[in-house]
Amino acid sequence: MSREAVGKLIDQWINDTEFRRQMRADPTGAVQRTGARLEPDEWAALSNVDWSLSDEELRGRANFL
Repeated sequence: MSREAVGKLIDQWINDTEFRRQMRADPTGAVQRTGARLEPDEWAALSNVDWSLSDEELRGRANFL
């Protein structure tokens, strides 16, 4: 997946409240519903995110993918 596509996922997370809710409930499903295709290392990074953190804390870690 290109950096541009990863950037779009991050932008969507930052700007879309519903997407943030979906990411907290089911990160894998939320990303899959966008149609994005992640590489294994990107999926690994995604699975290591602590989705219980506040929006502000997660925003500070926006390079999680």
